[in-house]
Amino acid sequence: MTRVAAGDTGFEQRIQDMAQSVQARFRYHSIDLPDGSVLPGLQSVEHMRRRLAVFGVPMDLRGKRVLDIGAWDGWFSFECERRGAEVVAVDCVELDTFLEARELLGSKVEYRTLDVVELSAAKLGRFDIVLFFGVLYHLRHPLLGLEKALELSTDQVLVESFVIPSENRTIPAVMEFYERGELGGQIDNWCGPSPECLLAMCRSAGFAQAEIIEISSQRASAICRRHWPEPPPPTAAAPHLNSVANNRTHVALFHPDKEEYLCCYFKSPEVGLGVDSVFVEVDGFGVPALVVAATGATPNTGNGYQVNCLRPPGLAPGRHVVNLRTARSANSNAVEFEMLDRDGREVAVPSPDLPHEPPELCSAEFHASGDRRLTAARAGSLVCYFRSPAERLGCADVEIEIGTSKLRPHTVGSIGHGIWQANVLLSTAIAPGAAARLRLGSGVWTPKQPIG
Repeated sequence: MTRVAAGDTGFEQRIQDMAQSVQARFRYHSIDLPDGSVLPGLQSVEHMRRRLAVFGVPMDLRGKRVLDIGAWDGWFSFECERRGAEVVAVDCVELDTFLEARELLGSKVEYRTLDVVELSAAKLGRFDIVLFFGVLYHLRHPLLGLEKALELSTDQVLVESFVIPSENRTIPAVMEFYERGELGGQIDNWCGPSPECLLAMCRSAGFAQAEIIEISSQRASAICRRHWPEPPPPTAAAPHLNSVANNRTHVALFHPDKEEYLCCYFKSPEVGLGVDSVFVEVDGFGVPALVVAATGATPNTGNGYQVNCLRPPGLAPGRHVVNLRTARSANSNAVEFEMLDRDGREVAVPSPDLPHEPPELCSAEFHASGDRRLTAARAGSLVCYFRSPAERLGCADVEIEIGTSKLRPHTVGSIGHGIWQANVLLSTAIAPGAAARLRLGSGVWTPKQPIG
């Protein structure tokens, strides 16, 4: 591929000529009208039809919601509406050319003036297809932009971006950064990823799958999906997911504005599992594994593993469900974690149907702190093992009493065969001779157990 982008004077002149035409109210998108006439623009209707065809966008979009991020003059928005979709178009400025075309077409496309950083599912809802054409390299925070697109999607995000040529490097995922006007003389062109970097960023944003389907004239078209491919029939036993915790705090609570990762602990009879053979899901959406590490094997429960992955962006406050599988297995059991609100507060969410019979508290054990640096656990941990037929339990479902103190566990994990483990990180020491009891929800307390 011949490189004709950043730093190339001829390329810069062509971009500046194009920019002057657009600023003189000449459209970037041609718009085809119902009477067969065309409002002319720099990109022909035929060219834009081909851009959609590359992604395999269906001709029939009835029943679908489509979001067009960076809609500009609106051809892609209006075309998706023509195919039957409910469409929301977003751009950082309001353009008369979009409004004029919408009026001439009699369109009902919803038009919103928002920066990418202002986008959220809370404002706009979620969409079956998100178009993210010609936006990424205009963003100061491109990875955040991809995370926003993921948050707004129920399945598929179509990304088209400027890219630099691939390089023969040990790590080919590289990106140029443009401090000023190095790319085409435009101060809002911030970055040029290699194709490998573009895919790596899409996966790092949280997409389960990312695939480049075409590179032409230093433009890459990539399809990003939130779901894993349909698995083959299982040939191995399903893993058992023991617990999920925050990599920083070791509790099952996460803050929406912090960069925190899920640590998932599970058992599997399979050996040699790695990042390409473990498939994590959060609320049914695939989440790429960043690292898979063996934690040891036991004769009765199989091989222990820890898989770390991104906590998906844009999760609402409250309960969320994790499960995982291997390349050869069916899905594991489900384990919960909880999202705080932006002020760091827990949000009350009704408990699922809990068993009517009280749990059986098997033991209550004190464990000394394994890391003296963490103030939340400086006095160690209380670990309670109990038996319950519950299918799924979260921290909000379990209450532990020590003396006059009533505590919520910081993690609740499933050992299997109806045995559960509830951990409380202690900031103060337990009095000698203390005992603990436990209940689910507002149910019946177990008899007290001495803390050993």
